[in-house]
Amino acid sequence: MLQIIIILAIWAIASLLQQIMHLPVASGILGFFILLFLLEVKWLQLEEVENGADLLLGELLVFFIPPVVGVIQYQELLLASGWKIIAAIAISTFMVMALSVFTVRMFLQQGEAE
Repeated sequence: MLQIIIILAIWAIASLLQQIMHLPVASGILGFFILLFLLEVKWLQLEEVENGADLLLGELLVFFIPPVVGVIQYQELLLASGWKIIAAIAISTFMVMALSVFTVRMFLQQGEAE
């Protein structure tokens, strides 16, 4: 439970920073980078958040129920513009995957250099 509280506290701090500084980045993304920074500089150990993160990832489907309800409510919009939405989702998913691969490779190369 404490691990989930730590993760939520980091997200809350990121949300506060995003609102105060008017950053054009989602608080979840900012929180991810804050968490990554804390892990990288060893201010936070992986063991302190690993089980909580695994639990949240394991229950991720629950977080998608509200969007599914929204899809059901806006069927007309999907029929009219569904291909645009699917294209945007596909392109953004590919971009996230490509950036993730690039970031992991960069950190692996950095780790091998040290």
